[in-house]
Amino acid sequence: NNGLFDPMIAKAKAIAHGSRAIEYAMRESKKSSLITSNLVQSGTPDEIYKEFLQAQKYNSRCKNKFIRIEIGIAPDDEKKLTDKDLAKICQEFSKRFGFTNHQWIACTHKDTDNLHLHMIVNRISINNKVYETDFISKRAGKIAEEIS
Repeated sequence: NNGLFDPMIAKAKAIAHGSRAIEYAMRESKKSSLITSNLVQSGTPDEIYKEFLQAQKYNSRCKNKFIRIEIGIAPDDEKKLTDKDLAKICQEFSKRFGFTNHQWIACTHKDTDNLHLHMIVNRISINNKVYETDFISKRAGKIAEEIS
């Protein structure tokens, strides 16, 4: 930690219900905004979900085809970070996780006391590789620590 920012926390999990996760991440009642994405053209939950399904259609064996990541921003850092900074944090997460060939979206949620980010990642890459999710939550915590 360089002393500029408090530690960030993050958790990650492979999930089956991608349409619900995307819808939740983008829900207006959560005061959310889509701040960045990767390999996604659309802007609505339904259309984004359909894009994810396109990449998944040749993989029938994998059960949990989505990854949900939540990143908590320390309250003191909220005021220092613009949406552009938050987008950079998500892009850095993506790079360190190895999500370059995976579709993902990242949204801010400002509906609670603490600003937090939601990333929904397609576990199936655009070249049909399944992302290995063993210890993914531990990895998310470690990456959050490093980025802080």
